[in-house]
Amino acid sequence: MKPIALQTYTLRDAFDRDFHGTLKAVADIGYKAVEISGAYGQTPEQIAKAVADLGMVVCSNHGRLPTPETLDEIIAYQRGIGSTRLVGGFGPDDLKTVDACKAAAARLQAAAEMLAPHGISVHVHNHYWEFHRVEDGRYALDVMLEAAPSVMSQLDLYWVAFGKADPVEVLGRIGKRVVLAHVKDGMLGDKPHFKALGTGEVDLPAAIGALDPAVTEWLIVEQDQSDGDMLEDVRTSYLYLTSKGLAQGNR
Repeated sequence: MKPIALQTYTLRDAFDRDFHGTLKAVADIGYKAVEISGAYGQTPEQIAKAVADLGMVVCSNHGRLPTPETLDEIIAYQRGIGSTRLVGGFGPDDLKTVDACKAAAARLQAAAEMLAPHGISVHVHNHYWEFHRVEDGRYALDVMLEAAPSVMSQLDLYWVAFGKADPVEVLGRIGKRVVLAHVKDGMLGDKPHFKALGTGEVDLPAAIGALDPAVTEWLIVEQDQSDGDMLEDVRTSYLYLTSKGLAQGNR
């Protein structure tokens, strides 16, 4: 079983109000790691210390892709928080055509080549729009990954399903590049509706079972919005993964 992390965006409002208290609540539930998305008023070194003091690690960071001008700053930030994985993504307007997807891929590939000598890998996070078919019939995500061979995928299982693709089929093709997986649940109607794991419509056991155990290193819980108490949803999601034997935590 793979270890469980939490994407801090899930509890972004709570982290903004009380970074240390919220981080402790996450650790007390049993999460082994956090994926950082934002500074929450902390320096990189303060984030790293707070996480380590609670027996967790920073598995990855959602941040800006480097340019030659920002490379040193981004390397310093990654090292400060103790993360060797940088995750980025694109909006729907960036991926409407084959040429647009290749342009996005060029940015990803350039970032990966700049960061690789410093031991930092680049991962692309998807939403549903990566699963529209561009004019040559391929998914936008497939065009990007083919044109950016040094980049890994952070596959978001809910967004794959919401985009009318099959997570199991997608993983059958690109699973060798899915080092990080976002496990997310929700309803699959006309509009996104996010739920705690096990309470939505995504076949999570099938999708998680299709991950390549030799490649995927972390299952990262993310929930964009909650119908109720988000911290309770974070707890429910953790208990779902551990009780079903789908992933491993600290409790």
